[in-house]
Amino acid sequence: MNLKELNPDSSPQAAFGAKLRSVQEKRGWTQEELGERIGYSGKHISAIETGRKSPTRRFSRSTDQALGTGDEFEREWREIRHGSLLEGFPEFVNYEGRADKIRLYGVGVMPGLLQTPEYAAALAEGAVKRGAITPDQASERVSVIAERQAALVRTTQPLLLMVLDESCVRHPIGGPEVMNAQFDRLIEFADQPNTILQIARS
Repeated sequence: MNLKELNPDSSPQAAFGAKLRSVQEKRGWTQEELGERIGYSGKHISAIETGRKSPTRRFSRSTDQALGTGDEFEREWREIRHGSLLEGFPEFVNYEGRADKIRLYGVGVMPGLLQTPEYAAALAEGAVKRGAITPDQASERVSVIAERQAALVRTTQPLLLMVLDESCVRHPIGGPEVMNAQFDRLIEFADQPNTILQIARS
């Protein structure tokens, strides 16, 4: 079988695939044999190794169990999952989801907790065009924002204190339709009983 050469330094996903192939080959298993042990096809294993598919948590945990690698592949999966985020940010999001009071100050762009999906997507797409992140990382950023917002919808809602610099509302992102929907979101947010929204003039 002709195997595609892998470059583990090109991305966290490539590193995952290269490590998967390396450990699998050390066991003397084919892709089909590993797939049988963890409930996936050999084609699926090949797609993970070459980066055509992204691993999931379930896949990573099953791989660790089958290969006896502790939680190494699950940790690699977390690196892929949060590769576009600042170091420590996933831990911050975890605390944010349990906080009873959140204070935020925004400059230039709306804070993530206030962004509409369209606004978040426009920001992420801009970062892709600048070459700052990949399309997959852009999707991840938008997903994380949605997860952060969903975590605040709970029985005991936190007190949210938001101060926006004037530049947040004057800096157009994604065109008039996106901005109009974002302004509607600000009005909706300000009307909630557990929120305080202020705009500071520059």
